[in-house]
Amino acid sequence: MTTVPGSTGTGFTLKHDEWIDELSAHVSLFEHDLTGCPLLAIKNDDANKTFAVAFNTIPTDSTGVAHILEHSVLMGSKKYPVKDVFGEVNKGGLMTFLNAMTGADITYYPFATRNLKEYFNLMDVYCDVVFNPLLHRETFEQEGWRYHQEDHSTPLQFQGVVFNEMKGAFSDPIRLIFHHIFGGLMPSSTYAHESGGDPKHIPDLTFERFCAFHRQHYHPSNCTLFVYGDAPLEDELSFLQQRFLSAFTDRSNRREPSLGTIIDNPLQINDSYGVEAGDHDDRTYLAVGTRVGDVSDRQRNASFQIIANILYNSDGSPLKNRIVSSGICNDFGGLYLSSSCFNTIMITYLIGSEARHRDRFAELYHDSLADMVRDGLDRDLVISELNKYEFNVREDASKAQRGLDLLNKSLTAFRYGTDPFVALKTEELLRSIREKALSGRYFEDLISEALLANPATVTITLQPDPGKLQETARQERQRLDRYAATLSEGDREALIARTRDLIKRQQTPNTPEQLALLPQLKLYDLPVAVDFHQVQPHSMFGEQVLVSSLPTDHITYLDIGLDLMCLPHRFLPLVDLFGAIITEIGTERLSFSEFAKQTAICTGGLSHSVNTYSNKHDPDDVRCLFWLSVKMLPEYLERAVDLITELLTELSFKDRPRIREIVRREFAWAEHSAQSEGYNLPSTRVFSHLSVAGRYQEQINGVTAYRVLRELAKGYDRREEHLLDDLQAMARIILNRRNMVLAITAEDEEISTFEKIGSRLPEALSDIVQPPLPRLAEPAFPRHEAFITAAEIAFNVQGGVLFPVKDHYSGSFEVLKTFLSRDYLWNTVRQMGGAYGCFIQFNYLTGNIALVSYRDPHVRKTYRFFEQLPEVVAGVELSGETLGQLIIGTYGAFDPHQSAAARGATARNEYLSGITVADKQHRLREITATTAADLRSFADHFRQMLSDSHRSVIGNRLKIETDSDLFDVVVDL
Repeated sequence: MTTVPGSTGTGFTLKHDEWIDELSAHVSLFEHDLTGCPLLAIKNDDANKTFAVAFNTIPTDSTGVAHILEHSVLMGSKKYPVKDVFGEVNKGGLMTFLNAMTGADITYYPFATRNLKEYFNLMDVYCDVVFNPLLHRETFEQEGWRYHQEDHSTPLQFQGVVFNEMKGAFSDPIRLIFHHIFGGLMPSSTYAHESGGDPKHIPDLTFERFCAFHRQHYHPSNCTLFVYGDAPLEDELSFLQQRFLSAFTDRSNRREPSLGTIIDNPLQINDSYGVEAGDHDDRTYLAVGTRVGDVSDRQRNASFQIIANILYNSDGSPLKNRIVSSGICNDFGGLYLSSSCFNTIMITYLIGSEARHRDRFAELYHDSLADMVRDGLDRDLVISELNKYEFNVREDASKAQRGLDLLNKSLTAFRYGTDPFVALKTEELLRSIREKALSGRYFEDLISEALLANPATVTITLQPDPGKLQETARQERQRLDRYAATLSEGDREALIARTRDLIKRQQTPNTPEQLALLPQLKLYDLPVAVDFHQVQPHSMFGEQVLVSSLPTDHITYLDIGLDLMCLPHRFLPLVDLFGAIITEIGTERLSFSEFAKQTAICTGGLSHSVNTYSNKHDPDDVRCLFWLSVKMLPEYLERAVDLITELLTELSFKDRPRIREIVRREFAWAEHSAQSEGYNLPSTRVFSHLSVAGRYQEQINGVTAYRVLRELAKGYDRREEHLLDDLQAMARIILNRRNMVLAITAEDEEISTFEKIGSRLPEALSDIVQPPLPRLAEPAFPRHEAFITAAEIAFNVQGGVLFPVKDHYSGSFEVLKTFLSRDYLWNTVRQMGGAYGCFIQFNYLTGNIALVSYRDPHVRKTYRFFEQLPEVVAGVELSGETLGQLIIGTYGAFDPHQSAAARGATARNEYLSGITVADKQHRLREITATTAADLRSFADHFRQMLSDSHRSVIGNRLKIETDSDLFDVVVDL
């Protein structure tokens, strides 16, 4: 089509068009003739086509109306009057991304797929649900909030998916800090409100205001459209015009956020967060938020992204080291918010502090910044963070979901009236910043102006309160009791009837006629073959190297796998801590701060991880590897290898204060994660009963490791010598070339370079024969365990051995797993139960399975849903069309869209478990040949698994203790 600005004949007018070299893409900006809706098109040869429709959604309170509406429009539309359109679409398809998100002033609906037919199918569905949703009252009550009472013997409750999701979100102290910073800095603005919804205010939202919000905000004139990839542009424009936009003419519905005023004097806010009774020392969060500008100055914003890393996150930062070494916190960090709202905000925080340290924090913060400005920033520190930022920009270009990355950049421009073409370009911007930062006092002047001489600052003190959870529950109960007191007997009967009607509606499946309305792929639309990547083992410098030659934009991803099977079992709970320490402690020559600077200069990051591999022929034949992973640009490849070699040969544990800091920091974040995202702990506990691999995972990443870390952090002084001895012993055993695995994902040129210099790495390791150790014995944990935290919700897990005989597994089970995850558990645990999420964890090599609920308001009710699985599976009756959709969805999951780095890591892991491309192709054939009878055949497996299963839950005390009979032990985590 024409690239000359003007009318296109498709209902859009081309406003601007240009080729952007750094994107290798043609970028065009259109405006819809009738409504003024902008559409940005980024056209290139990427088969992963991306579409999004976005609305400016401007909350005026904290009822979460925008968030609830985001959930609700996906529950049915005029063209698709299907209960839960999103859930039905998600069951079957090849899409590589499908979601919806709500921000402080925006709601957007993106998807991506490599299939052209599905691309237009999903575009039709997404546009119809946002422009023409049904918005039934029952949908509002299910997704948002409702008064819920099933009979006279059960208590009146608040329920709703968003209500429970936000209870989980508000259990996170970091979330509360952000909430207070936005409200404190911009008290009269849109951003003072909680767009996701505050659980205290969500029940204030009425159905009428909910519907009005849609009328006011979901209009093309308040909308931005985005297309990306290799789909024909003219077809996209014509499709949108003919199917949807031609029905609208009004151009006056554009909504803008209320910017209000910024505070002009420093403000202090004190609040608390819920914790369990016990030791509350070092549990306070302190934070400072400063408004430093707005989104209109892109160079300033990118500069502050780099400055934030220099000041807050680099281990080479004098500010960070001065504050952490002062002993007033367990961790210090910060970030720069450049696109969350119109104003840009610098945030710094202390974790694991005390309220009495607030003034000392402010003094250290100000004085350290003043010293850095006066003396000038360390040049190597500046270069290291410039390099890291540029590396991340370059790596972004090879992301699997490149379209989503560019969508997010462009939406910021559209929301706030800046140029989207400028937002998409980075090369000249980075050159300019580097030149200014290294030739003068550019960064120092920005720090002085925006952080030292800026009164628009709010300080947050968030203290632990052991009574807050009970008080919150009491206030909620009082509110329910006040409402109950207004009900007549007839009102109460009507409420119970509405509750039962909603449950009945939730239990009633869509009819075949309704489902037939949804546009769907057919089995003949599936790719004829899937091109699975596999590593190629190469012999280099006397070692086997697992090579993945892939287009990485000349970034090298190197993994060094070190054997843990010779490590005495008592050290396993320390492995993750060991990894954090050795990658941050420095060497005999380099202090930890110098090592951090050199790492950032010559790599894109140095990290550690642990993987446990079960052999496909014998699941009890387990291999546990400790991975050191580094990513490098070609010009720094040799220098990076030398740095890792120095780490391996000159590792030093002499810096005791630094080790102490790392221990305290690691526990502070582990404690935070256990409360806000805690499902991993009960999950690993369950799997520890089921397989050898599970035992290792629990010891390294589970409750056992958590408790060891807690004891270290709480009693560090008396345990320090013992820990240092353990670290030395672990280093002698782990840093050994015996049974080492090297893996590289790169392009051929960089692989060839590595072959010439990589011998330095194994040569840096010891070569000692370690005596073999027996496998970990089965743990003596109780069968059913409950762990109490200060969360307002629960994470429930139940698991067991589904396939004790490996031959009983087939690819057909993957189809059943899709059905159970996206149909049965979605409908019961999420929609009926109100949990934010639910999923299945399954390992076909061991035959083990776990059922998991996420941010769940229930305990017993969810386990009842789990216990019904055998009957559900035995009763599966699916039409050919429905089964076909499940097969397609399962097929798509076996062919994920991954970056080159992720493809290399996946192939590496499969190789180490003995999984071949032939195995995967065989599974695909089994998947596509699946029948409903195949699905039903697994009922007895579920029956047997549940009869010998294990339960574990983590979360709210009241919810767990109410159902304590389900567990052998109930203990504080």
